Amino acid sequence: MSRYNLFQSTSLSPERAWADTWHLWTVMVPRRSITGRLLWGKVWRRHDGRRWIYKKFVEYEPDDLI
Repeated sequence: MSRYNLFQSTSLSPERAWADTWHLWTVMVPRRSITGRLLWGKVWRRHDGRRWIYKKFVEYEPDDLI
């Protein structure tokens, strides 16, 4: 088997390890607040193979978990 056949036998679309994993992203919203500042926040983001899916990130205080 030649070197080129070895590469052709592998999958043309390898599964990405990060495709099904949620990542924490900081995003800027193209909108301004009342004070004139840009809005920003954190979201969970992952790719399902066709598009990006976003979920709201809710940050809890340690006292809220008890």
